[in-house]
Amino acid sequence: MTKQTAQACVVAVISFYLFMKLTPSIPQPQSYHDFADKREFLGIPNAFNVISNFPFMVIGLIGVMLCHHRNYLNFSLQGELWGWTCFYVAVTSVAFGSSYYHLGPNDNGLVWDRLPVSSFFLGSLIQSLPRF
Repeated sequence: MTKQTAQACVVAVISFYLFMKLTPSIPQPQSYHDFADKREFLGIPNAFNVISNFPFMVIGLIGVMLCHHRNYLNFSLQGELWGWTCFYVAVTSVAFGSSYYHLGPNDNGLVWDRLPVSSFFLGSLIQSLPRF
């Protein structure tokens, strides 16, 4: 990384931090947490909202295993491997974060629902950078 690139990264991080501190937060309407399906199943509240996250865990774990199993996906660049690993870890994290949120929907849990989704984008960015 060149000195100019490092300085640009520092300026970007400081700018983002200042933007987040100086702008007001946007309130989340509480009606956002009011889901149509509130049925309980096997003692799990909002059961089908929770259970529907299971495929994310399965696909994410399969993806992580394929990334690290004897170069099964034929990655040519190290950045690709780590980008796709980050992506599939994020997919797996969606299962846990979203399930946690749907067990008791509220503003605090919503962070754990949205955080893995933003990690998807990070993984996509990381795996695409080595190509430029």
